Amino acid sequence: MLICRPLYDPNYHTMEVVLETRMFLGRRLALPLKDLFEKCRNNEAAYPALGLENAMKLEYLTAHWAWPGLSRAISSIKVDLKGLQILTPNLRQCLQDLLYACGLNLTAHRIMIQGPILSKDISTLSDQLDNVSRQLQDRSIARELQSIGITMRDLTLRQVKPLMRLQDDLVYRLAVLELQVQPLWRQVNQSISHLRTIQYYIDHQGEKIAQSKTKSYVDRLSNYLDQWRTHVFSEMDREISKCRPLWDVLEGLRYLLCAHILSPLDGFWFATLIGAIVMIISTPTAHILSLVYKKSSSFVEDATLLSTRAESLNTDDDRTWQMPDPPPPPQSNW
Repeated sequence: MLICRPLYDPNYHTMEVVLETRMFLGRRLALPLKDLFEKCRNNEAAYPALGLENAMKLEYLTAHWAWPGLSRAISSIKVDLKGLQILTPNLRQCLQDLLYACGLNLTAHRIMIQGPILSKDISTLSDQLDNVSRQLQDRSIARELQSIGITMRDLTLRQVKPLMRLQDDLVYRLAVLELQVQPLWRQVNQSISHLRTIQYYIDHQGEKIAQSKTKSYVDRLSNYLDQWRTHVFSEMDREISKCRPLWDVLEGLRYLLCAHILSPLDGFWFATLIGAIVMIISTPTAHILSLVYKKSSSFVEDATLLSTRAESLNTDDDRTWQMPDPPPPPQSNW
């Protein structure tokens, strides 16, 4: 049919002409519909398919080096290491105190504690008293010596044995502490040395270090922004906002209009439908025009009637004010 033929035109020339009229766009299309629908049919991204690079220039929007706010922020990045104190006097004093505390000679204390608690062996002495008491003939003296031996053995069990256990535990803890303090002493000493070296470099080369680190940070930030710009281009050209729905709308419109509406109608019914539509549209217009014509004709008739009455009145007035005819002359019978 005539209506469906432009929709199935492979070049879409008629649709372009209709869209370029003043009723719709009023200007020429920036992209031919043939290329547009072909790209949408292939499910390409909307940005290159619709020619949006003319309306929204990504090259300008993503040019981060042209952003005034970012340029001012980057130019204001400054690092001043003058007067920076890494190894402050308070920190140095604390580290020195810790180093002194970790430098104690625990070995000498451990050897001193490992010595015997008593200068004599009470167990051996109590055994000797028992032997002597068995050899004595005097039973009272023997019982006293046995009582002294029992007291010494009881003293050993109640007082000396717990002290010996505490001595062993204290020696063990000193040995463990010595093993732990030595690495800590080396670490504290190394930390003091490193902090002194860092403070020396800051005091003598702090400005160069600050400039180098600032430049490295700005370069890394620019690299991130370049990666972001490349990612935006890649996504807009390939992944984001597919224009396949536009092709689906065109296909649905053609199928609905041609297959479901116009296809069941033949030429007679189509002409009847067009005539009915024209009559529906033209009937109110014709009615309005008839009313306007009726009003204008009645106005002309009123104006004619008024002019006729005016002329008749003028004629009657002339007749009313006209002089009477003179009398006839007298007739002589003589």
